[in-house]
Amino acid sequence: MKKKTLGVIGLSGAILLGSVYSISANTSGYELYKSALKQTHQANSATMEMSFKLTDNDNSLFKMNSLYKTDVAKAVSAVTTEMANEEATSTMNMYKQDGAWFISKVGEDVIYKTEVKNPHSEASLELQDDMENLIDVLTKNLQQQITVDEAKDGVKVVELDLTGKEIPLAANALSSLMIKHSVMLQDRIENDGTQFHLTPTMPALDHDITVKQINLMAKVDGQNIIEQQTVKAIVTGKDKQGKLHELTLNMELNVKDYNNTNVSPVSIQAEKVESLDISHGNHGK
Repeated sequence: MKKKTLGVIGLSGAILLGSVYSISANTSGYELYKSALKQTHQANSATMEMSFKLTDNDNSLFKMNSLYKTDVAKAVSAVTTEMANEEATSTMNMYKQDGAWFISKVGEDVIYKTEVKNPHSEASLELQDDMENLIDVLTKNLQQQITVDEAKDGVKVVELDLTGKEIPLAANALSSLMIKHSVMLQDRIENDGTQFHLTPTMPALDHDITVKQINLMAKVDGQNIIEQQTVKAIVTGKDKQGKLHELTLNMELNVKDYNNTNVSPVSIQAEKVESLDISHGNHGK
């Protein structure tokens, strides 16, 4: 599904990368966050509620709400996602079972099937280690930007709030490059066929593009588990006509029922199943 979501990820990718770079700079904050992240990923089951909002000058371009339940031991997952852009709304259901993902769009009879790739392959784990080492190296000059506060019931709040010149130059440069090309990327995705995902209509920013703010907050509970994470990023820029745009991205993740989430396989009608080749964007029976 990664190919289908690049229209949205294109806007936020460099911004989120910059925020991750920054949070990794402070030893105590970084080690706390990294340790909690690793332990969170080791959960046998969990329920996650995710939201994503994108606005342009306070006008909604895109929003998404998703409920994701997973049981690692049973290799079963269930995802319900609601999306809306300026023109339409869509609801998609995804089920992982029997070694495959089954994807359906509410209102349609076709159920698409795609084989599950192994996310824990040796190459993937090696890349993960390399990225972690790279992030450690690139964040040495941001050690004072992160805060860790104690909250109730042993919860620790890890927060990063960068504005203006505090934002790494690399993040600004990458964001500017990706945003300038986001419209072209969006056109490619639409031409390739997006039977599942709605995409926002991005303003064609041309110059004076800058990251105005990056805020990242994570709540780590007493069991060293991330129970909530939020990201906010604001980017400003002008189109070819000189109109100023302020793009605001808000993302929120809430996690509950660690190691206590039950997911049951669903009944799939074989006659409705159609195979889907994610790598090439093609599908057929």
